[in-house]
Amino acid sequence: MPWRGPESDGELPSLGWQLLDWFEQLPSPRDPSQSLRFTDEQALQLVEWFTIDPQRERFAHRRGYSRRSKGWGKSPVEAAKVIAELSGPVRFDGWDANGEPVGRPWGGPGDPQPWVQVGAVSEDQTDNTWSVVYYLLTENDGSAADALGIDAGLTRCFLRNRPGAKLEPVTASAGSREGQPITYACLDETHLWTPRNGGVKLAATMRRNVAKMNGRSYETTNSFVRGSKSVAEDSFKAVQMGAAGVFADEVEAPTEIDGVGIGLESTDDHLRRALKVAYGDSWWADIDRIVSDIRDPDSDWDESCRFFFNWNRDETEARTDGPIPLTVWDSLERATSTFVPSSARIAADFGDLWYEAGVAGETPSGKHHVGTLVANTDRSTFVTGLVDACKTIGVSEVVLPKGSPGEALAPDLERAGLTVYLMPPHEQAQAFRALLDATKGDAPMLRHRGDLKIRKALELAAVKPWGDGGQMWSRRSASGDISPLTTITMALGRLSSAPVSSEPWFAFS
Repeated sequence: MPWRGPESDGELPSLGWQLLDWFEQLPSPRDPSQSLRFTDEQALQLVEWFTIDPQRERFAHRRGYSRRSKGWGKSPVEAAKVIAELSGPVRFDGWDANGEPVGRPWGGPGDPQPWVQVGAVSEDQTDNTWSVVYYLLTENDGSAADALGIDAGLTRCFLRNRPGAKLEPVTASAGSREGQPITYACLDETHLWTPRNGGVKLAATMRRNVAKMNGRSYETTNSFVRGSKSVAEDSFKAVQMGAAGVFADEVEAPTEIDGVGIGLESTDDHLRRALKVAYGDSWWADIDRIVSDIRDPDSDWDESCRFFFNWNRDETEARTDGPIPLTVWDSLERATSTFVPSSARIAADFGDLWYEAGVAGETPSGKHHVGTLVANTDRSTFVTGLVDACKTIGVSEVVLPKGSPGEALAPDLERAGLTVYLMPPHEQAQAFRALLDATKGDAPMLRHRGDLKIRKALELAAVKPWGDGGQMWSRRSASGDISPLTTITMALGRLSSAPVSSEPWFAFS
């Protein structure tokens, strides 16, 4: 008979209800003497993932992801799912006499044997889910493995008396994975899967492999860094574009409580209330401890936003809500803006791909002018160009960021006859404040010529706390190369704090 039909508005059939009972064969990760029982939030996620399209009589979702806060419980849920994909009733097998969906394991008539993979970009990373898989199967003297007929190993699991049925961890050697007839793929921590480490290629390969077997894939992830081109970011964008058959489980903390924005200046109570939304009914999450970690002076606020509050602000929001909104930055553009050479300060930095130098100086009208100066991917060519620029302007000092990759330029610049000033982090924070202050008020002091590289860096920029209420640019949390922005910031910060040489450079040839 067909499905019985909805008993409430929006109800759809799901194998998830049957599987929730099946999962009770596994031990609880918190207490192995108890059966595995998910929170209501986790259970509803499973029910939605295993939803059946009653018209097409197949799963509604072909791939999906969970983007949840760190410690919410993604790994135990996914570990239980991969075990079910190996030996549980995860294949739709029609309707029972009451019109309810029925499941069967892989490997029945007309089915291949199950081949389940837990993918990651490194061996250590596979432990996030694989270690939970091993625990669930081997705890209590392996009672769950025995009941399910599974030979559980540290590197691979097999079904007894079912040749070819296996569950295994794999890493980003994508070329060796092409064509494998896998029936389910777990893609673990996909915010770390990028083109650079082979993660994007591995994801595409695993998805192709499950597609040809009519299988499915699922990702676990924390919030991604915008612009990283990670698998998690691509999946998020696929959902935003309305791609068919992609399931998304994601809950973010609210960005304001009682009309007050959530930030480092928020009270502990506001932080706790925001975090409780993101963590839902994950009772094991110690919210007070998380607040303490967020308050730690060595913690990066942007990292806390991603991992604890689970915030993925889109690029449009970032461009309007950044420390210097682009609308404000654009209003400061003057095509004829220039600086008095005797006032110039120059700074250099190394970004993701190239070396960059920026300049700041006083305009004839007393404003502050900033702009990029020279850039190059080749170090020696960059140094030569920077020396020439310094000679032309009449400046002998170059500011470099102390403790950052740009500091490595110091020996080359000194050999070329320049003086190097290594700006410590606390002065970089002061320079950040000086830049922000120069863009504010009814009569802002900053001017620029509309340099597109600086504008792009503002789009990509992120900040982190420094000291007692201070902030500075965060290279690690930025969505791309912000060196054009860091150089003009340091140059502006140095503008009122150090003497420079205005002597002509005729002594150098």
